[in-house]
Amino acid sequence: MTETITEVIDNGGGRFLIQITKTMIAKPVLVSTWGPPKKYFGAFIDTCKRQGLEPQNADPDDWGSDDYRIIPWWKKSAAQARFVKEHAGEFTHFMFTDSYDVVFAAGWDEILQKFEAFNSPIVFGAECYCWPDINQAGFYPATHHRARYINAGFWMATAEAAEVFTKDLAEIASQPHAKCDQGIVADMFLSKKHPIVLDTACSILFCCNLDSRDYLDLTLPGTRPRTKDTGETPCIFHGNGASGLEEICWKIAP
Repeated sequence: MTETITEVIDNGGGRFLIQITKTMIAKPVLVSTWGPPKKYFGAFIDTCKRQGLEPQNADPDDWGSDDYRIIPWWKKSAAQARFVKEHAGEFTHFMFTDSYDVVFAAGWDEILQKFEAFNSPIVFGAECYCWPDINQAGFYPATHHRARYINAGFWMATAEAAEVFTKDLAEIASQPHAKCDQGIVADMFLSKKHPIVLDTACSILFCCNLDSRDYLDLTLPGTRPRTKDTGETPCIFHGNGASGLEEICWKIAP
C-alpha cells in the first residue's frame, strides 16, 4: 500500500511543494467466531487455506442454537471488540466475517486493494433485503445497485476505526433487549455516527439471500463467479438467509 503526502519545503530562497510517496506495509487479520463445526464451516476453512488466509477465532464457545431469534448475538459484538482491543497494535486492518456460511474466492492482495478503493476506514457488506427491520428501508441512501442494505456477515476497518467502532458496538449490544448485531449496525450506519460505507456493488462480498443467485454468473471459465448486474468478481460469498453455497464452492474450490 502506498500513501502520497504533500510537504512544504523552505530552502531559504523560497518555499515550494513536493510530493512524497510513502510505502506502508499492511498487516491485516481475518477474525471470526466459531464453536463446534456445522453447516459450511469445512468450506470456510478450506477456502481460507486456498487463499492464504489464517482466520482467528475470537469466541470458541458454543452459542447453543442456530435459531436467530434466540442466539446470544451480544457475544459476537463483545468478541469483536475484545479481539480488536487486545490486538490493535499488531494489525493495520481487521476483517470480520461469519464462519458457518462464508467462503472465500480471493486473498489479501485483492481484498485490500478493493477495500482501499472505497476510501473509507470502515466497509460493510450489502444485501438486497432490509433485515431485521424492513421499516428502515426508506432511510438508506439511494443507489442504482440491487444490494443497498447493510449486512453484518462481513465488515472491514482500519485498526484505528475498528477500535472506536467495536467499543461502541459492544456497549450497545450489552444493553438489555438489544437488537441482533445486524440490527445494531444498521442503526449505526443510518445514524452516520461512524464513517461506514456499503459494498453495494458486491466487489468484496456477495450475499446469496432471496433471488441474489440469479444475478451471479457461474458459467464463465476459471474459478471466479461474476455478478451479472455490476460486473464484479466478489472475493467472499455469504450464504445468508439459509442460502446454499454448494454450486459456488464447486466453482471457487474445484
